[in-house]
Amino acid sequence: MLFFSPLFLFVFLPIAWIVFMAIGSRVPAWVSICWLLVCSWVFYAWAYPVHLLLLMGSVAANYLCSVAIERTSQSHVAKRYLVAGIAANLLILGGFKYSGFATESVATLFGLSLTPPSFLLPLAISFFTFQQISYLVITYREKRLIAKPHEYALYVSFFPQLIAGPIVQPDEMIPQLQTKRFGRPSLDDIGLGISLFTIGLGKKILLADNLAPIADSAFALSAQGESLSAFSAWLGLLAFSLQIYFDFSAYSEMALGLGRFFGIRLPENFASPYRAINIIDFWRRWHVTLSTFFKKFLYIPLGGSRSGFFRKYSNLILTMTIAGLWHGANYTFLLWGLAHGTLLAINHLWKNSPIKLPTKLSWALTFLSVTLCWTLFRSDSLNESVRYFQALFGEFGWITADGLPLSEFLKTLEPVDSWKTVHYAIHFLEWYPGLINGVHAGHFIFSEIMLSSLQVLVALTLVLCFPRPLSWLTHPLNEAPVFKKRAAFLTAIIIVIVIIQSGTFQTTPFIYFRF
Repeated sequence: MLFFSPLFLFVFLPIAWIVFMAIGSRVPAWVSICWLLVCSWVFYAWAYPVHLLLLMGSVAANYLCSVAIERTSQSHVAKRYLVAGIAANLLILGGFKYSGFATESVATLFGLSLTPPSFLLPLAISFFTFQQISYLVITYREKRLIAKPHEYALYVSFFPQLIAGPIVQPDEMIPQLQTKRFGRPSLDDIGLGISLFTIGLGKKILLADNLAPIADSAFALSAQGESLSAFSAWLGLLAFSLQIYFDFSAYSEMALGLGRFFGIRLPENFASPYRAINIIDFWRRWHVTLSTFFKKFLYIPLGGSRSGFFRKYSNLILTMTIAGLWHGANYTFLLWGLAHGTLLAINHLWKNSPIKLPTKLSWALTFLSVTLCWTLFRSDSLNESVRYFQALFGEFGWITADGLPLSEFLKTLEPVDSWKTVHYAIHFLEWYPGLINGVHAGHFIFSEIMLSSLQVLVALTLVLCFPRPLSWLTHPLNEAPVFKKRAAFLTAIIIVIVIIQSGTFQTTPFIYFRF
């Protein structure tokens, strides 16, 4: 039934409501907040309704804890409430996310026979837990409640950023909910929201989802113990590096667009990180709000850079290692975080060196380092990551894993099925040259490895040559919408392509949904 479909609930009703308010309705702000809150809860409960009870219970418990902190006149008692609230949040997060990993680790370490608990990880538990910790801290510091119950519930549950961020600080969103005009976004904001959402949708469907099969194929072969040539391994790794880039970039822009559509300015969470010229710069651009959260609530409380040389770098490495483990209960994520922490420490030390690298070389080293680290991030186990690293550096052959000479390998190529019609059409027109050293040019051009290489090359070109949409769709001083013909043209092209190709896409879940 149409009236019970997700499309009706999450697209038509919110659009109808916001457009109605935008053309002059006098609906009170609290009604708009409650409406968006109900939409957000229905959205969250759609896949697993039982998890909504956890979200609602967490929201209620944390708000009551903030009330207790605010009403306590004795600072030491308020601090106890704060510590208890943070501990309870982290225990619930740890129980769902890390109990199985911890049990397996203890069983392996001590040779015990333990059955790891099995939980279905509630969607977005990391993100709404971190936002609520932020609210408890700001309540303790300011000794006042900065939000009413319905405002707080929407701050935690707002569906565009609930699933994969950004992690919004209370002072970045709650004051917007408290304005008299909330719920009546301007037509400019609605237009900007549609543009950002459409561009993000295009990145996801047209780029990230088309790069996913290339990466999945390479990592699957390696995981199954198949020999993988260095060329295929690098192609798969670059494909994943660009897949996760466009996947996360797409979600971030879709979240920003939906936020603008409802009159809420969410913080930018993704700022062209593959243009970074060092690792420090990369982490100022990649998952910006997560980096800010860990810096504010972990690195600085540990002592930051104030406690001497050794403590500064150990705090930095520890913070990044914990950030890596946040991404998943696996030793690969732990090592991924440790690797980035070590790279950050090296980068900070290098800043004090008189030697300055050329900008292009610095960018290349940064991109290479980040890409190599993605091997750990993408692999399901340490053994898989070791095997993949071996393939990257040519242990199983540079061009073909079975050791065929290049010319013989090229002769084995065949055009992929989806391009055979084009291949035969070019044959009919007699546009192909003759065999080149026994290699059929058409078989090479339309082979899977050639087309995959072209996809990766085009994706990398888009990353390096085109600025992020928010930089040219908004004014740099006040983030006011700035509409240009290219925005309308790009949005229209994406919509047309998506409509024409609908039903043929190989969709994949957003990567950050599992965190």
